[in-house]
Amino acid sequence: MARTESCSFQVHPNDEQSQINLMEKFHWSLLNSQEVKTVDSHMEQRGDAIYSVTNSEHYVKLTFSRALDLPNLKEIKELERQFNALPHPAYPKLFPGSIWLWLIASLFWGIGIVGYIIYFAAMYSPKKKAADELSEQNRKKREELLRELEQYG
Repeated sequence: MARTESCSFQVHPNDEQSQINLMEKFHWSLLNSQEVKTVDSHMEQRGDAIYSVTNSEHYVKLTFSRALDLPNLKEIKELERQFNALPHPAYPKLFPGSIWLWLIASLFWGIGIVGYIIYFAAMYSPKKKAADELSEQNRKKREELLRELEQYG
């Protein structure tokens, strides 16, 4: 019996098939796909009132396996590590705090409008541009890594 390694993680139900396809490129085989839907209801007291609170979760748990005797496994693992290590871009909020805060501030002599224009020009635009550039770099690097991975297919 061949030795194997395994991993499991949760994904959004809409991302299930794309994640399976990606993992198969790194020579992982799908062992199990389990859809999880949970609903938790309980009562909470807030001040003098009692409220019914419902929390729900919906995700898919995927479990994969990969043989340890694959040829070029060391190179495949290194490409996978590089692929997963790419940084996630941090996009700024369009309206920090709350949009209601900005609307209320706009009612007082236009302070909110002037403040938002300054925020947008000085903080939001440069941070969004940097996040977009990082996202594009990541996309190119992922494509490059996947092309390199094809030689081990």
